[in-house]
Amino acid sequence: DLEIALNRAAVELNQITLLVEVVVPVIHKIGELWSAGTIKIFQEHAASSVLRTFLGDLLRFTEIQVSAPNLIVATPTGQHHELGALIVAVAAAHEGWRVTYLGANLPSEEIAGAAGLVNAKVVCLSLVFPADDHRNILEVKKLRRYLPESTRLIIGGKAAGMYGVHLEEYDVEIIQSIPDLIKSLR
Repeated sequence: DLEIALNRAAVELNQITLLVEVVVPVIHKIGELWSAGTIKIFQEHAASSVLRTFLGDLLRFTEIQVSAPNLIVATPTGQHHELGALIVAVAAAHEGWRVTYLGANLPSEEIAGAAGLVNAKVVCLSLVFPADDHRNILEVKKLRRYLPESTRLIIGGKAAGMYGVHLEEYDVEIIQSIPDLIKSLR
């Protein structure tokens, strides 16, 4: 059972190792099995639900200092896959950031509004699929315009690397892994 295995791994591993060596590979494997037709859509959804709950619990039970800097995590409009964003939220909280997790499929205006409300130092977006959607570029460009220059904008996820060349002039940092994120946040 996936839930039992994740809970057992959470007891045995530190949080970052858990994310990098267990959660991320499990998500990739589920995606591969679904793409190959080995598992059905309901099985992929059930596994995603277990992972979403597990990651949400990790985030909820991370102790954060009152003076911790604020960070926003979301996926922009059209991005419905939120597990990568949740992983980023958990990793950032583990590193001592006060995370406001907004979920999936939010317009850039809403993300910027939330960032302003909590005075976020960093906004992290997850881009998973598709890897060449011009709407994602427009959403990120709008978000960058709405955010203060002092607010860092970090983009990660399976498709993030495909957008780097389109976003170079917009002061957007592209990350490829959780260790890269941690290095950037430190």
